Amino acid sequence: MAYIIGTDRNQTKMITTSLDDLIDKENPVRAIDAYVNSLDLQALGFLEYSGSNRGQSPYRRSDLLKLHIYGYLNKIRSSRALETETKRNLELMWLINSITPDHGTIAGFVQKNKDAFHKTLRELTLVLKGWGLIDGKLFAIDGTKIRAQNSKHNCITQSGLDKKIEYADTQINAYLMAMEKNDASNDEFSEKLQMYQKLKEQYLKQKQELIDEGLEQKSLIDPDSRRMKNNGSLDICYNVQSVVDSKNHFVIDISTTNDINDQNQLYVMAKDATELLDVETPTVVADTGYYNATEIKNCIDDGMSVYIKKARANNSTKDNEFRKEKFLYDKKQDVYVCPAGNELSFFENTSKNGLKYRKYRCSSCNSCKYHKACTSSVSGRTIQRWEHEDILEAVCLDTWNNNDIYKQRRCIVEHPFGTVKRSLGYSFFLRRQKCNVDAEASSMFIAYNFKRLLSMYSTQELVKKFG
Repeated sequence: MAYIIGTDRNQTKMITTSLDDLIDKENPVRAIDAYVNSLDLQALGFLEYSGSNRGQSPYRRSDLLKLHIYGYLNKIRSSRALETETKRNLELMWLINSITPDHGTIAGFVQKNKDAFHKTLRELTLVLKGWGLIDGKLFAIDGTKIRAQNSKHNCITQSGLDKKIEYADTQINAYLMAMEKNDASNDEFSEKLQMYQKLKEQYLKQKQELIDEGLEQKSLIDPDSRRMKNNGSLDICYNVQSVVDSKNHFVIDISTTNDINDQNQLYVMAKDATELLDVETPTVVADTGYYNATEIKNCIDDGMSVYIKKARANNSTKDNEFRKEKFLYDKKQDVYVCPAGNELSFFENTSKNGLKYRKYRCSSCNSCKYHKACTSSVSGRTIQRWEHEDILEAVCLDTWNNNDIYKQRRCIVEHPFGTVKRSLGYSFFLRRQKCNVDAEASSMFIAYNFKRLLSMYSTQELVKKFG
C-alpha cells in the first residue's frame, strides 16, 4: 500500500511566491489590517514615536496593535505566546510584516497604552453606528464577574481575620498548656508557639489596616479586586459592566468595576452609552439586580425609558399575599388599602440613606382576621413610601405593559458574555489593578465586536468599508 510521504525536508527549493500570495483573500487578518490602518492612533491616545530618538528604532504602534487584536481574536493573550506566534504563524508574518517583537515589548505596549484600548472600543462603536449597525433605540445593561489574578487565600476580610485570630489563640493556649504539663522546654512546642504568636500579630496588624482604611475586605496581590459571588461560589473577581445594542447585539461600551453588585451601575452605564451614541430618548432594559430607586429616577429625569422588574420582597411573615405590592395606594386620600380592605393612614415622615419616606400604619390590624398572616408587629402593619414612589410605579407599569420588549433583555445582553467567556475562553484576567484590567476587558469586547462583524460581512467587504 502506497503512502503520501510529502517532500524530502532536505530538498532544496526556490520559492518564488510572496507572503501576500500565501494569505487567502478572505482571511480575517486582511480585515484587521484595514481596520487598524483606518485608526488615528495618536488621537486615541496611543504613544507614538517620532523616529528621531537615539537608540534602537521602535516598532510601529499600528503593527503592535494589529498583533494585539489578532491575539484576542484567536484566544492568544499571553505576550510570550504571541512572541512565539510571530516566528511561526504565516498570518501574523503577513499582518505585521514579519517583525518579531519579544514578550517584553508586547507587554510594554499594553502597559504604556492601557487607557487607549477603552477609547478604541468606543471609537469602534461610533464606526458601527455610522454603518447603521447600531441605532441606540433599545439597549440592555448587564454585568458579569470575571476572576482576577488573586487567589481566595490572598484576600482578607474582617470576619475571616476574626476566625483566624480565634484559631491562633486556641493553638497558643494549647501549646502553652502542653509545655506546662511537660514541665520542661520542648523545642518543637516552642517553635509552634512562636509560629502562632507571629501569625496572630500578622492577623491583628491586617485587621487594623482594614479598620484604618475603612474596608470590609482587601486583596493582597491585586488590591483593586474584590471577593464576589460568582456562579454560586465566592471568587476574587472584577465586575465587568456592558451596554449592548439590540439591533445587532454589538457592545456599545463597557466598564470594569470592583462593586460586588450591580445596584449603582444603571445610570452611569446608560448615561455614558446615551452620550456616546448621541441619542435623546433611548429605552434601557436591565434585570432586577439593577433595581435602585435613585438610579431609576436619574434615568427617567434624563428622558430615558426604563424597563426593569423589582425583586419580590416578602413581608415579615413571608406570606406572598401580603407583600407591599398587594397594597393599593389611593393618591387622592393619601392612604394604602390592604388586601383585606383596611386602610393604612399616614403617621410620620422618615428618612433612610438620604432618601425621604412617608410612613403609613393600619389601625385595624388587631381586629383583622389576617393579622398573623400580614405582620408580626403588635403595633400594626406599616408601609413606607418614597417621596418619588410614583416614578417607580410608572416604571413598573411600563415594564409589564412592554413585557415582550423586556423579555428580549436576556437575548441581547447575555450573548456577548457567553461568547467572551465560553467561545473565546476569557473567564479570567491576566493583568492586575483596575486600569490594566480595563484595558484587557476592552480588548475582549473589541474582539467580540470584530467577531460579529466577520460573521456579517466577508473580509473583502470589511476591507472596503474600513478603507
